[in-house]
Amino acid sequence: MTDLPTFDRNHPRVVARRTMDMVRALARAAGDGLHHLTVMQPTPYGSVDEAECIITGPVFDESDENDPLTKVAYLLATTSLGGGAVLIARTLDEQGGVRFMSWMVRDVTAYPATASQSVIAYCMSEDRDLTDPVPGVTFVDAPSLA
Repeated sequence: MTDLPTFDRNHPRVVARRTMDMVRALARAAGDGLHHLTVMQPTPYGSVDEAECIITGPVFDESDENDPLTKVAYLLATTSLGGGAVLIARTLDEQGGVRFMSWMVRDVTAYPATASQSVIAYCMSEDRDLTDPVPGVTFVDAPSLA
C-alpha cells in the first residue's frame, strides 16, 4: 500500500489557498454590496501594518494581481508564521449606513468577534476613543468563515 502524500499547512501554496478561501467566505457571509476590508497586524517594532481593499459580494473579481486585495491577502497569510491580525469588514447599506464586523486571525483561521469586540476593532482602525459616538455604524456579531 502506498502512503498518500501529506500537505504542509504552511506550504506557500496551501497558505495562499487558505487565505483566499477566507476572503471568499467573508464576501459570501457579507452578502451583496460594497465591502471595505481592512487588515491590521502588529509588528515586532511596535507599529501596525495595515492593508485595505474594496470588494463586492458575494463574489468578487480576483483577476487584477496588482489589486490592493493582494496586500490584504499577504498580511492574512503571514499569520501562518505565528503572528495575529484583525480582519475588519465595513459594509455600506442602501441608506448610507455602515455594518461593521471583525475577526481575529491566527494561523490563517478567522475567529469571529462579537459586536462589542468589534467596537474595539473600530476604535483601533479609526483611531477613535471608545467614548466617541459612532453615528451611522451598526456593530454586528461576525459570522464564522469556516
